[in-house]
Amino acid sequence: MKQWLSVISDPESLEAPQREFIGHRDIITRNLSRYHFVAPQVTGTLLEIGCGRGYGLEVLVPRTTTQVGIDISANFLSDARRGNPTAAFTCASGDTLPLASDSFDSIIAFDVIEHAQDDRFFISEIRRVAREGAFIALSTPNRLIVSGNRVMPLNPFHVREYLASEFCELLRPIFASVEMFGQFDPQYAGLSGNSLLDKIPVRWKYLLPHNLQSLVSVAIRAPLHLEDCRFHSENLTQAHTFLALCRI
Repeated sequence: MKQWLSVISDPESLEAPQREFIGHRDIITRNLSRYHFVAPQVTGTLLEIGCGRGYGLEVLVPRTTTQVGIDISANFLSDARRGNPTAAFTCASGDTLPLASDSFDSIIAFDVIEHAQDDRFFISEIRRVAREGAFIALSTPNRLIVSGNRVMPLNPFHVREYLASEFCELLRPIFASVEMFGQFDPQYAGLSGNSLLDKIPVRWKYLLPHNLQSLVSVAIRAPLHLEDCRFHSENLTQAHTFLALCRI
């Protein structure tokens, strides 16, 4: 209970979910599904920008030779080190990567670009540290879903959010190929089993204080499972998250 109260009183902790906090149950499942989806394409030297508590690295470490995690929070990195003892970690901002050029075969940046002050520079930094032929996977929430198409994000931690077309237009001048997927699951598709809940727009959740959102969610929904999370390229406007798979 003490740890739960600590999470509730610290909104920033929601940006890197904790396994010990019941309110983060479905958030963690939803996040981990992206790592499992991209895992078959991840090889060699891996960089994760915004690695948080390192849960995603646990999925990818067996597929890679070297792993580097970067996050702006030293507290998150302490947890990441415990779960990934063979990886190297650096406390830094993704806006300026303290890394040599042409260093990585695979780069992951899930739900990070919406926090970057300069998104184009952020992408250029990823391009700089990537080797020729590198695989890059980036995700970001769908503005239509999470902010009701408002220019100013409802999430106070986000600098901006994107439509699918805007996200593609940002990435395509930088990378040789960009394949865009949407992430879907029952909780965002009117299939939760709660008819009253399904009538409430998902974006309304941000009208609740951040420290209550995740607790309300797990209280009224059945647990989300990895197999519930789907990725496909149709109906991107209805996806709750965009996932771009890019190549140099």
